[in-house]
Amino acid sequence: MRSPAIMKRISLLLLVALLFSFSPAFAADDKAIVRFGDLHGEVNVRPNSEDDDAYIFAELKTPLKHDDRIKTLPKSGAILSFSDMSTFVMKEDSVIVLDIANEKNTKIGLVAGNIWVNLKKMVADGSMEIEMSQAVAGLKGTNITCSTRGGEDRIQVLRGIASVLIKQTQQRIEVKEGEELIVKSGGKTEKIEIDVAAEQKKWAEALSRLGEEIQMNEIPDALRGILDSEGSEFARINEIFRRLIAMERVDPESVMEIRMVAERFVGVLLEDALILASIRRKVDAALQAPDITAANRVMLAGHLKNVAAVMARQQGYQAEIAKIMRYQFKTSSVTEDISAELEMLRTELAQATADVDAVRAVLSASPAGQTQDWFKDSTQACAAALSALDQLQQKVSELLSRNPTSVELQAILKRIADQRNSIATMIRSLAVVEIDSATITEFSQIDDVISNQMVVLQNEIAAFNSLGGATLPEKEKRFVSSVKVLDNFAKVRRLYLKAQRLYQTTMKAASGAKFRTAEMEEIEQTWQNISDRFQQLGAVSTELESNIADLESQLSTYLK
Repeated sequence: MRSPAIMKRISLLLLVALLFSFSPAFAADDKAIVRFGDLHGEVNVRPNSEDDDAYIFAELKTPLKHDDRIKTLPKSGAILSFSDMSTFVMKEDSVIVLDIANEKNTKIGLVAGNIWVNLKKMVADGSMEIEMSQAVAGLKGTNITCSTRGGEDRIQVLRGIASVLIKQTQQRIEVKEGEELIVKSGGKTEKIEIDVAAEQKKWAEALSRLGEEIQMNEIPDALRGILDSEGSEFARINEIFRRLIAMERVDPESVMEIRMVAERFVGVLLEDALILASIRRKVDAALQAPDITAANRVMLAGHLKNVAAVMARQQGYQAEIAKIMRYQFKTSSVTEDISAELEMLRTELAQATADVDAVRAVLSASPAGQTQDWFKDSTQACAAALSALDQLQQKVSELLSRNPTSVELQAILKRIADQRNSIATMIRSLAVVEIDSATITEFSQIDDVISNQMVVLQNEIAAFNSLGGATLPEKEKRFVSSVKVLDNFAKVRRLYLKAQRLYQTTMKAASGAKFRTAEMEEIEQTWQNISDRFQQLGAVSTELESNIADLESQLSTYLK
């Protein structure tokens, strides 16, 4: 039987072989470390050592060298493709400086703006860093965003892990998936949780340009290239995985490395999926051309079929990679029997989110019409759940520190993080403007008064309509009756205007709320009743004012 030391050495050698097999994939005759993958708008390049007069207009074929400064102007952007298959996406008004003297130790200086980074491969003993004004982000994971503006740096981890060095204090902070680290001048830091899906959407437009440079006649080669590169990388990962699971014991370092490599392959699949989506949009647009020939239609239909086939293959890879990342290896370290603790943690997680699940069920159905008290109680339930999840997260982290290869504990931590993000979003949506009972009562009273006045006015109008005759006393009596009706209408109008101001103030305050409470709907319905009644009275008042004018004219004739 092989000794544990020999087994550890074998497993590490296998991983080293795998990592070295991820060789640069540009082209045999292309030794560039980085080049432009896409450009739009105006992008400029100059040596960092020169002034702005040295800037030149960048094109796709513009070579990029060590210490080059790249600047995107408003409504512009750039995609950089690295030889290690990493991808950088620059948004508008961004400036970076390339530190690529050593291919294995790449550093990008982010001077201003925003970048999105997808680290898909890394050669053995290599590193990738993003240096900003206050911090340096070292990429351990696969997908992060970095921004710097006004002396404040922000690092978001969308997938994987980043190790951030604070320049002022030399403190190193680990930022995990779903977290954002804010670094301010003086080394002050703040870590907050983010909604990964929402943050990815902010980059959707910029990322949609991945694959834009692929021409129609290049699509077959591009699809073959994606199939070949994904297939060969998955085969390598799977080969190492099969060898590791065949071993009697695997050291924890090897387990962590294979999972990191697998996670980077997920980054490959993600980016290739964006390229495939771009190709499909291009083909779909070509199919809509009014003058398309039959031969071209057949060719384009073939492209769509091939794109679908590549996507199907990707789904298969994703399923297999997920199994590799979840697999619990037989490690050489002594592990605890934590089955009882796992069951208890799962139970605590379910209990911590039970009330939130009830709130979520109402929100997913139709929360409109729920009372203000329900929204208040639901917010409190969410806050209590977050507190319980914080305690549970600490408990799971402590247990994971003793069992670092436990897939179950890692999965529970992921579920806790997902729940925290979901609940934080839910709390924001539950924020409603409370309408005090005095406002509701006042509205109801105005409605009652106008309703009563409606009856009085209807009676007065009926009495007015019953008056007739052409004599002077009869006309005077009719005139007095109409004036009385209009006087009562003026009182009602003042109440209506008061209700209108109250309604507008209340609705303006509540305009930012996502959901409508029962109290808001009550105010809305009461206002609708008041408005409808007043509109009816308004029509009568207009007619009465016309009659009064006629009566005044007739009376003036008699009185002369």
